[in-house]
Amino acid sequence: MNPPSPRFGWALALALASSLAIALPEDRNQPIQLEASRGQIDQKTGVSIYEGNVVISQGSMRLTADTATIYVKEGGFQRMEAAGKPATLRYRPAVDKPEIQGTSPRVEYDVVSAKVVMSGGARLTQGQDVFTGDRVEYDLKDDVVRARGAGNQGRIQFTIQPRTQNGPPARKP
Repeated sequence: MNPPSPRFGWALALALASSLAIALPEDRNQPIQLEASRGQIDQKTGVSIYEGNVVISQGSMRLTADTATIYVKEGGFQRMEAAGKPATLRYRPAVDKPEIQGTSPRVEYDVVSAKVVMSGGARLTQGQDVFTGDRVEYDLKDDVVRARGAGNQGRIQFTIQPRTQNGPPARKP
């Protein structure tokens, strides 16, 4: 395998943002922005670390964290780990669906499985529906949310607001 080119950092940011942009179809055509106070790219290992108010955005997708570590193997983005107090992720899956907002101390994204895992006390909100647990996993391919509490006695909470006949959720009184 040839060593990565000097453009590796830009390609890495592009791969990350493109992979995370499971959102509005037009988002994939938007410019990708990655900002941080510091960054380090190890071209031999394919690992890059961004620190200090990390912001990755493309269209409606936005990830914020204190740090983000990106793993590339054989020229392709494999996974990303972000940590923050808290790390946040938001995106709009479709024009007719509310924005999804997630917060947790740790966010992991695996390209191969197309799963986002939020851990350490996670909260995922879509509209007025809320899902919380020690670990919340969102399967992007199948649009499935799974959660679990901490330890044997840990609990999850899921609040689903009632829907009107043909409209959005009913408002809380």
